[in-house]
Parts: sequence; C-alpha cells; structure tokens
Amino acid sequence: MKTHLIQIGNSKGIRISKSLIEQFDLDGEIEIIPSSKGLLIKPLSKPRSKWEDMFSAAVLTSGKKDESAEWKNISNKFDKEEWTW
Repeated sequence: MKTHLIQIGNSKGIRISKSLIEQFDLDGEIEIIPSSKGLLIKPLSKPRSKWEDMFSAAVLTSGKKDESAEWKNISNKFDKEEWTW
C-alpha cells in the first residue's frame, strides 16, 4: 500500500485504509515500534485482556462443566477462623 504523510496541526500523520484496519484489528490505541527497517504499527494488546473469553470458550468446547461453583463449597480452618472477608 502506498500513502502520503498529511499535515495534522504541527505534526504529520498517515491514513490507513479501512481494509487494513479491519484485517489487523486496529481499534483505539495502537503501538508504533521503530526498527532499522521502518515502523511497525500494531494493535495495543493489554496483557491477559482476552483470557476470560478464552477460558469461557475452552470450557464450552471441552464439554466439561464450569468448576467455579465447586470451589465455593471448599473451605478450611483458616478460611473459617482467621480470614476476614
């Protein structure tokens, strides 16, 4: 893809086509990484941002039930006597 730098106030910017934005899931904040070969533009990924969705999907596709309810019924002496909720 070929494009031009455009004036944005005192800075310069580029226009990224809609097809590239959709293809590379660019939305909101992005990360620009300089290298010896040029600039790499990629979506800003927050660590563990999609873990909950991935775990839920894994439980659904595995055919196993969600275990979180099982853990709620397990307690020990520390939980009952020393821990303050």
